[in-house]
Amino acid sequence: MNQEKKTIYVVVNTHWDREWVYPFEETRLLLVEFMDQLIQILKNDSNFHSFTLDSQTVCLEDYLELRPEKREDIVDLVKSGKLIIGPWYSLPEEFIVNGESLVRNLLIGHRVAQSFGKVSKIGYTPFSYGQTSQMPQIYNGFNIDTIIFYRGINTPKSEFIFEGPDGSRLLGMRFGCLSRFSYYIYVYRVLRYGSDDVYAFYNWDRGAGPFRLASSNRPRAHYYITDPSNKMWNVEPIREQLKKLVQDESQHFTTPHICCMEGFDSSAPDEKESEIIKLCQELLPEHEIRLSNLEEFMNAMRKCVKNPTVIYGESRDPGATGKWTHLMGDVISARYRVKKANHQSEMILQRGAEPWCAISNILGKEYFRSALARAWKLLLQNHPHDTITGGGIDQMEKDAVSRAEQVSIISDGLMRRALQHVYSRINLSDVSPKESVLVVFNPSPFERQQVLSTYIDVPENMGYETFQIINPDTNTPCKLQIQQQFETGTLVRNLQDISIELRSKRFLTYVDVGNIPALGYKTFYIKPAETTPIIETNNIYKSPFILENEYLLISFNNDGTFDLTNKETNDKFYNLHYFEDTGETGHSWIHMEPDDNETIYSYGNSAKFVVEVNGPLLSRIRIDYVLMIPSGLERDITELDREAEKNHTQRRKEKVPLEISSYFTLRKGSRQLEITTKVKNNAKNHRLRVIFPTGLSKATHSFAEVAYDVVKRPIHISPENPYFGKPNPQYPMYRFIDVSDENTGLAILNNSGLREYEVMDEPIHPIAITLFRAFTFRNAPIFGRWDVYPEMELSQCLGKMEFSYAIYSHKGTWENGVIREAEKLNVDLEPVQAGPTKGGPLPLSHSFIEIEGNNLQINAIKIAEDKEKTLIVRFFNPLDKEVVSNIKFGFSVKSIWMTNLNEEPIEKISENKQSIEIKVKPKKIITLAIEFE
Repeated sequence: MNQEKKTIYVVVNTHWDREWVYPFEETRLLLVEFMDQLIQILKNDSNFHSFTLDSQTVCLEDYLELRPEKREDIVDLVKSGKLIIGPWYSLPEEFIVNGESLVRNLLIGHRVAQSFGKVSKIGYTPFSYGQTSQMPQIYNGFNIDTIIFYRGINTPKSEFIFEGPDGSRLLGMRFGCLSRFSYYIYVYRVLRYGSDDVYAFYNWDRGAGPFRLASSNRPRAHYYITDPSNKMWNVEPIREQLKKLVQDESQHFTTPHICCMEGFDSSAPDEKESEIIKLCQELLPEHEIRLSNLEEFMNAMRKCVKNPTVIYGESRDPGATGKWTHLMGDVISARYRVKKANHQSEMILQRGAEPWCAISNILGKEYFRSALARAWKLLLQNHPHDTITGGGIDQMEKDAVSRAEQVSIISDGLMRRALQHVYSRINLSDVSPKESVLVVFNPSPFERQQVLSTYIDVPENMGYETFQIINPDTNTPCKLQIQQQFETGTLVRNLQDISIELRSKRFLTYVDVGNIPALGYKTFYIKPAETTPIIETNNIYKSPFILENEYLLISFNNDGTFDLTNKETNDKFYNLHYFEDTGETGHSWIHMEPDDNETIYSYGNSAKFVVEVNGPLLSRIRIDYVLMIPSGLERDITELDREAEKNHTQRRKEKVPLEISSYFTLRKGSRQLEITTKVKNNAKNHRLRVIFPTGLSKATHSFAEVAYDVVKRPIHISPENPYFGKPNPQYPMYRFIDVSDENTGLAILNNSGLREYEVMDEPIHPIAITLFRAFTFRNAPIFGRWDVYPEMELSQCLGKMEFSYAIYSHKGTWENGVIREAEKLNVDLEPVQAGPTKGGPLPLSHSFIEIEGNNLQINAIKIAEDKEKTLIVRFFNPLDKEVVSNIKFGFSVKSIWMTNLNEEPIEKISENKQSIEIKVKPKKIITLAIEFE
């Protein structure tokens, strides 16, 4: 029987890792060589159809910093369609960064690509380890209706429909038999290098001039080919290779259209690509073989695909179809310091600097557009999958942490300037020269009440040494708890004068500031007092080892665990917060335990208790634990352990102390117990987790926040579950994970980049949060071999680390306050102390934006990318039901438009109104453009 005629779409491409095997700057030098060759080939060969630059654009900026004279060449190639770029800026791992980072990656990627002439509208997403549930809605928000990937998906055929939780859909394609290398390995390497065996060793006598630096202080130096044009023209086996390619790929593709990728990691195109295609067509005339691109393939496939499989929600199947398609989902717990630095920089930029810069712009200050753009690009340069997962070398970790620190420095500076402008517009005419004010800024779009930690300065020669903080609404003192006082000198900066020191008495003060307006501020007077009034004597710390406020009773046990009673619901949880340490023989991508493992627990061992703070507004207990754990593996992982799955060993008999101190803080009026854990790690090759037994035996699922969604995942690993029979059912989270039996729930919140959790399939359903995994760094730039780098010890997480998280007990499901509690933990109220100025028209207390609707989550407040005097507000509904929200604006509004994620208008919804009512459908992301006066 004659085989159906197929059309083979050969897409010449590269997958360019910005940093992985090499540090960024060395990789960029390779990029210069690559781009120089690529531009020359595309300019010289009129038959070269096109080259796909891995769906990113940051690499063009990297290249042009060193080759600025090449910009016009790139513009010409992009406009002509020969160089295909975008839609992304960088290539992110979707489960570690937050949803707004994904949106901004595409937003900035679109604008960078458009600056060169054209942006690709194909959702080429092969870089993430699985796909987050809201990718259909995110892509649709940029008018992209396709997706292409291969990790985390196990569909029977290559064509599928990916449906998000809101109903958004994408036409999808997963790669076939050899993921994104099919044509490259089946055909190209056989023709030009004589073999499709990717596991073969290099033959020295090939004659291409391998070259390396050979000094004994460069033991890791690689060989580089001097003459890459020294290649074969091995035509004889190509017809059979092509037939095999078509036959094998036809098992995956159901239509006559087959997509085959010609390219590899960091591979440049061959100068004879078009000639090779011509040869292939001549050798296999029964099928059509053409150079093409992903858009042409998807358009052709769309016209004739019938009844493709529909997949719903997140795609994290560990048993994905095809070769080299491993999920590698344990990247979420590798190189913790990168995750923490990223989370902190995301929060200060997205929820600190940018919103307040936008508000100050509404109040007349120039928008810091270029500085914010710089911070955003630095942040997104940390989001390429190898960088953010920690899958590369130690220098990559150092660079990533440094970039994140720069983001935080820029963001902190911008936020200070924006808040200072808002403060300068407040009417402080009734504040005397010897008084100061405390202005508390609330970045959340709902009213917040909190006991705040702040330093209050009483300057010298003011005539008083003690103070009170007056609430102007009631003209009464706020409740205070003075924790510490000391003399200090602080620099006073004036660009038109020398820097001068201000001498003060400084007070570490906990203050109950009451209600702070939604996304706004409230001003308090700092006035002299003969004595600081003692408002309360009912301390939160109760002896022995009990913390108690209006809502929680925390009773500590001798081993450092605690029992929690929710006083509102009378629900009780026992033996919470103990540590589990186990062996680690895996690597960045996969957690593995030694064959002969030993697990050590803090549970049941004595701990040391210290009361650090005791007062009516805030109390804190420190508990010190010492776990004696193996110092490493009995046999260190070395170069002999090339196969990462075959390092059979055990934990060492030698023990070293793992020193842990946890700080438990309870504030007046708070429903969450805040926990900071500090670890001094002296051991290698182990994983540390903190365990919270929920006791919720009837719970069936966990719920975790991910990018623009709260996802539901089964606790029991049934035969139908893709994790059945497979190790490591750990899952990603962003700010919280919650378990409930629908009557009672327990949430673990985090604000320090913790990304991995497991709910154990045991009767008491313990929640395990991975603090860190310490592993011997291995890398696999060569097929079938893992290079081992025992000298790279940053992956071992040695030294001091700090983790912050909280526990929140609630009635019902996660919908009962978990998102708001996570918001409070992650986005601080920001107090400022200032002296009187001329001031402006603003009142002492004001709200700029208030969004009603308990579970609506704000994600962005910014000035529009391409338009002045337009505020962008983005939020989403994580619920499975519609939410009706009333949104109020505390500034003059001309009009309000609904836009897509690319800030393109969809419809006008209001004009000259200070508030609107909006119905937010289940799981929908809403973007509003508010034109202001």
